[in-house]
Amino acid sequence: MTTNLKAIYEQGVLRLFEPIELEEGSEVEVIVISCEPRNGEPTADDHSWNALETLLNECAMDTGISDLAHQHDHYLYGTSKKD
Repeated sequence: MTTNLKAIYEQGVLRLFEPIELEEGSEVEVIVISCEPRNGEPTADDHSWNALETLLNECAMDTGISDLAHQHDHYLYGTSKKD
């Protein structure tokens, strides 16, 4: 499972802003990307995500195929449908 979460570093501990569904004692790998405060100004990263979201919304189309994500190999390559 891969999940992107925001956290704050306090007294040597990363505290998540949102709960995560993991079994107690689960081992995880953590990659830390520091977010420097910009006094409310949007960062380049914010702009990039907003631009990507806009592009995805502009390109979205309804194919009418309800199982497209699950059966993508079938529709793209003509393989047999998965069960």
